[in-house]
Amino acid sequence: MTETFTLNVGERKNIGKSFWGTIEDMMYCGISSENTFSIGLLFSKGYQGHALNLFFPKKASSIVLDGRKYYVVDVKPEYITLQNSPTI
Repeated sequence: MTETFTLNVGERKNIGKSFWGTIEDMMYCGISSENTFSIGLLFSKGYQGHALNLFFPKKASSIVLDGRKYYVVDVKPEYITLQNSPTI
């Protein structure tokens, strides 16, 4: 089943939990240039964590975050709309 969701700038969405108990979130960081948008991939456990700031072309039809594929439905400076890829 596919889920469509919208993230505003700075909004986080939990995308999973790893085997080691690490919480994984994604955050929309906005449009960094005319043709590029940014998504933060955050990993945390307890009081420790780290994040990756990933950049994608604005015209991308899909992105992969931590092995999960998402279809890009819409990208605006204020928000991004993504759809989970169906699992087989």
